[in-house]
Amino acid sequence: MNTLPFPPAPEPGWYADDFSATESAEDTEDTDAIESWDGTVLASSFTIRQPRTTYLLHNDATGQSITIDRSALLGRKPSETIPEGAKSITVEDPTHTISRNHAAISVDTDGQLWIEDYGSLNGTFIIRDGKESQVAGTPAKLDAPTMLRLGDQFLELTAQQN
Repeated sequence: MNTLPFPPAPEPGWYADDFSATESAEDTEDTDAIESWDGTVLASSFTIRQPRTTYLLHNDATGQSITIDRSALLGRKPSETIPEGAKSITVEDPTHTISRNHAAISVDTDGQLWIEDYGSLNGTFIIRDGKESQVAGTPAKLDAPTMLRLGDQFLELTAQQN
């Protein structure tokens, strides 16, 4: 299997808003310098194809619906510096279990969707037939309909009719 061309995820704690339970954002030093550089660099091949179908990610708990019509970086505060043709999507997370740059959904040359965990602290999971499998180390094929879990947020992936 060919791996998708994503750079490694940044280490936890790199960003000013990735603080431990014992400190707050105000306690971190040089917050402005850290926030001005988000550190995520995605390869241009991240945007290699647009899906033939538009997909919808829906979170019943928050009511958020996300349209997946191209490659996307998902997170609670995802990087804005991504290649042209891709998009960054903020996933609503009232429980604070989604990482800043949590996961990436991309499309390969055959139009197949893939998901890759981006080094998140609380993991990315695909739930099929009531069984949960963690996405770790390598990208995982993503077929609709299916359920995703980012941190403790459940998002249902469905194909939309064009």
